Amino acid sequence: MNRISLFRTRIVIKDKVYLLAKDVRKALGYKSIDQLQSEHSEIVKHIKDLPALVLESDFNTTLTSDIDAMKKLKHIEITRVETLRNNTEAIKSIYPLKFMVAGKMLESEARMAGYQSVNEYIEEVDYVKEINNEKKLISKRNLIDSINQSRVKLSELIDADVLDKNELQIQQYIHINNGTPYLESFIVGRGIFFSVYDYGYAFDELRIENNDLIIPTYDYDEDNPIKNYGHDPELRDYREYSCIENILYLIKHKDVEDAGVNLMSCDAPGISFYISQAEVIKLLNPNMYRDIILVDGDMVFVYSKMVTIES
Repeated sequence: MNRISLFRTRIVIKDKVYLLAKDVRKALGYKSIDQLQSEHSEIVKHIKDLPALVLESDFNTTLTSDIDAMKKLKHIEITRVETLRNNTEAIKSIYPLKFMVAGKMLESEARMAGYQSVNEYIEEVDYVKEINNEKKLISKRNLIDSINQSRVKLSELIDADVLDKNELQIQQYIHINNGTPYLESFIVGRGIFFSVYDYGYAFDELRIENNDLIIPTYDYDEDNPIKNYGHDPELRDYREYSCIENILYLIKHKDVEDAGVNLMSCDAPGISFYISQAEVIKLLNPNMYRDIILVDGDMVFVYSKMVTIES
């Protein structure tokens, strides 16, 4: 797949990543920054002593709503900034819990190292070790590990021939939060929109009977491991719409319930999925949660990572 590379300059201000507005206007096909600002006045930022800028997250949000520009670029740009100061403050905050769980071990290590107090040992040895480990981790952390693992897992769970035989397809969407992309996959068909979770489903043995989705489970201790998940009585053919169009339809027409921990769920005949509350709001009002990006299907990512070391 050929990709167009436009963004060679990024500016980081307080952990936020900005692109040059002149690069953004090229990517979106505008003739000038003035035209870009006229069409999207809320995304062009003017900061003293700097050229006109656009938040990278604002660019991605705008791009995903511009079909022509998306077809041209064929990828989304992601930059994630990790600040050692923030990460080390988080490490320090868990020490009370660490001492509660492993206090005797810390006391023993302090004595063996010749320290008179555990606090002195923590400050001079254990905490320093944790900081050094964190430096190594953030230099190696890969933003697209999760999405790559999801792709591999899907290939292991789903048999394409079984889907074809039962007139089913796979639909996907990507949600990007805090610079990290996650892939969600669904089995779709007439009256079927079923999330692919690895909860012991034998997806390679699924079948459709009388429009009902039937999937055996691997829990053979149950009296009947073959589960009938039914079908949407309206018999909407979810294959004819995009994944995000289907989710938006279900949010508006089905009972979507609070599942706790910022999650919403829909569990109805032929329908099964979870989604975050923030994503629901984003779907209903695209101008909300501009740092959350939703993309139909699976796609290529071009990303860079910036690690800042602060004392």
